[in-house]
Amino acid sequence: MTMLGDGTYDAFIIWAEQRDDGVALECTITSGEQRGEVINIVTSSYVARDPLSLVGLPCTLIVRDSEIRVAQ
Repeated sequence: MTMLGDGTYDAFIIWAEQRDDGVALECTITSGEQRGEVINIVTSSYVARDPLSLVGLPCTLIVRDSEIRVAQ
């Protein structure tokens, strides 16, 4: 898995599925030095939505102290 440095990253959701602890997202970074890297994250940000409706949406990944979160 790619380790991202602190910062914000434009990304695109290429897969999503429901998990017991949230929604698992597979995202690809769309700009900067990390462009093309695929990142997997489980988040509670989208639990109220159908996971398949998320596929194809842009998002922003925010990394602070090695913790990744998704901005809606």
